[in-house]
Amino acid sequence: MTRIPYLDSKEGLTPEAADAFDHIEQSRGNVIGVFALLLNSPDVARQVADLGGYLRFDSILPAQLKELIITTTLSENSCQFEWSFHESFALQAGISPQTVEAIKYKNDVHGNPEIKPEDAEIITYVRDLIIKKRVSDDVFAPIQKRFNTQEITEITALIGYYCMVACQLNAYQLDAPPGKPSLPEPKVT
Repeated sequence: MTRIPYLDSKEGLTPEAADAFDHIEQSRGNVIGVFALLLNSPDVARQVADLGGYLRFDSILPAQLKELIITTTLSENSCQFEWSFHESFALQAGISPQTVEAIKYKNDVHGNPEIKPEDAEIITYVRDLIIKKRVSDDVFAPIQKRFNTQEITEITALIGYYCMVACQLNAYQLDAPPGKPSLPEPKVT
C-alpha cells in the first residue's frame, strides 16, 4: 500500500485527473507507477509524462545509453519499482549482464575487464552527479569528448528526470511488483 492514493483507474477521478489519465494512457498504454501517484496532482502528472515520454522514447540518445543512465540513476536512488522493469530493458538494449550487476550492486566499474570503459565513464558521471552533487573536470572531460552539447544536456536531463521519479516512488513506498527484479534495500534509520 502506498502512502498516498494510487490512481491506476479512472474510477472516482476528478475531471482534471481523468483528462490527465487519458493523456498518459494514450502515450504509454497504461497508467502505473509514478504516474498513478502523480495523478494526485493532474497538471504535474501531465507535465512529467510529457517530459518523460520525450526523454525515454524520443530523445536523440540511443537506447543502450539511455538504459545505462536510467539503471545507474535508479540504483543510486534505490528505486525498486522502476528498477524492476528497467533491469530487463537494459539487458534487451544490449548492456552486458556484468555491467547491469555492477550497477545493481554499486560495484566499482573502473578497471573491470567485463565493463566497457565508455560504460564506466557514463556510470561514473551519473554516480558523481547523484552522490557528490558535482562532476569533476576529470569525470566530465571524457563525456564532453564523446558527446555533443545537446547529447550531454539530454544525458543530464535523463539523470534528473529519473531522480525525480525515484523521489516520488520512494517517498510513497511503491516497491517492485512481486516476482520482478529488485535492488538491495538500503538501510533506513
